[in-house]
Amino acid sequence: MNKMNPFQLIGFLILRTILITLALVLFFSMMAGMYYKSEPRGVRTAICDLDHSPLSRSIIFNINASEMYNVTDYSKDYKRIQNLVDEGKVDLGIVIPENSYKNILNKRNVNILAVINGTANPIVPKLSLGTLKMIVMTLNMQYGMHIPVESLGVIPNVRHAKMPMLSVSRRVFYSPAMNMESSMLPAFMGLAMQIVSMLIILLALKANQKQITGLIPKLKYARQMPIKAILLPVITSWIMVSTAISTAFFTTMYIFGIPFPPNIWDTIFIISLLVFAMESISIFLSLNINNVVLLTALITLIVLPAFMYSGFLVPLEQMASFPHWLGGIFPLRYYLKALYLVFNHHMPLSSAAHWINILLEFIGLFAILTIITLIIGAFERRGFRLPENLNNRKVNAVPEEK
Repeated sequence: MNKMNPFQLIGFLILRTILITLALVLFFSMMAGMYYKSEPRGVRTAICDLDHSPLSRSIIFNINASEMYNVTDYSKDYKRIQNLVDEGKVDLGIVIPENSYKNILNKRNVNILAVINGTANPIVPKLSLGTLKMIVMTLNMQYGMHIPVESLGVIPNVRHAKMPMLSVSRRVFYSPAMNMESSMLPAFMGLAMQIVSMLIILLALKANQKQITGLIPKLKYARQMPIKAILLPVITSWIMVSTAISTAFFTTMYIFGIPFPPNIWDTIFIISLLVFAMESISIFLSLNINNVVLLTALITLIVLPAFMYSGFLVPLEQMASFPHWLGGIFPLRYYLKALYLVFNHHMPLSSAAHWINILLEFIGLFAILTIITLIIGAFERRGFRLPENLNNRKVNAVPEEK
């Protein structure tokens, strides 16, 4: 392999970082698109009022007052609504039948027709129909309390209650613009971060090992390589992956309009800790296992349980003892604990000290295991010597057979 000068090497690393960043932005965006504001708002709605009565006006008033609906058309007949649905211009049509008010006064049942676009995302018609039923149920209950039809729902009325005596309102702290989706995005990003962190270091070490093994067939394990040939790809990969993931993370936040926290560097620090923690596992495995297929399978066995039992998909309190324990031996759970405090709650880094210390302990444990592995590799390498003409090669240290 031709030697690259420092400028070519820097350019190569920057290009690789940009490519990783773009790939992560695509993946993060897909995850964000699945969960960002998953509860529909402003469902395109057409209303056909065939009754033109105080009752129909009360119904329409309450539909307009709901955040669920965006009434884009007031149709004169059912055929118009059907055409709008066929053309994909509305997802819900509401038909208030003729003589509804008269039938109500005469104690006859009235059915309001909901025309649903069956090709829309299933959650849209499901929730919009559910909200419509809630509105009608509320009006029906209030009418049963002998509230005048003109005053049903939230129309001002000094004689009767405007709303049910008990109601529920919602206030979301920390990320009101995102509702609860801001907790989902870091978790799915953590899933990708684990995979990228482990695979990049695996590929970097195996590339060096392959280059050296081509010269020294006797070298069997990556741990037998000189430390310089191991240390440089580790440091380079950590900086490159941390930069790429942090850039992709905040780029995705910007794309979806999520406000940045005031302590951006604290978030980057926690991201870099997870990257290093996952790389420490990959380093230890890559130094001791030659089979790349087996290594990839082991990474999958690490990444999936770590994500499933991180406490994101299933609350920790609801987990059985074994999955609760299993999720606790992976860094992702502690990364999420720390990130939620710093990124979601906008708390100082000191508030996440407990979880950060666990990540550092995890890194320290695998650092010790890696050092032991390198010592074993050094003893195995005692029968090798480095060729003098190899110092100027791209691989900085290569063992050679005597």
